[in-house]
Amino acid sequence: MLWPAPDGLRHPGYVDIRRKTFVAEATRRLGFLVQEHGFEGPEITQDGDYPLLLRVIYHRSDLDVIETLLLSYGGEEYVAADLAHQSPARRTELPAGTAHTGFQMRRALDRHAQALRELFASNSPISG
Repeated sequence: MLWPAPDGLRHPGYVDIRRKTFVAEATRRLGFLVQEHGFEGPEITQDGDYPLLLRVIYHRSDLDVIETLLLSYGGEEYVAADLAHQSPARRTELPAGTAHTGFQMRRALDRHAQALRELFASNSPISG
C-alpha cells in the first residue's frame, strides 16, 4: 500500500498512468499505418523524465508520423502529432489535444488516428 508522502508530494513509487499507457495506446490506434500504408515501426523514444517527451514514430521512405506525449510544468500536458515529409522537407502538425487525464490522452490519440485515416483516404499528397 502506498501512503501519502509528506507535504502533499507524490509517493516515489507513483507512476503516472499516461506515462505507463501512452505507447500501448498509440501503437494500438496507429497500427493501421504498418498494416495498410507500408510504414515501419514503431520506434519509441523518450527525452527526459520530467518534463517528459515520449514519442511513437512510424517511418516510410517519404514520410514519418510522430505521435508525442508531453508532460511538463505548469499544466503543459498534451498529445501532438507531426508528419515529417522527406521530399520536399517539411512538417505538418495535426491539432494537439490536451492530456491532463488518461481519458483526454486517449481521446487525442483517437482524433489523430481518425485524421490520419482521412488524410490517407483522400487524394492528399501524403498518401502512399
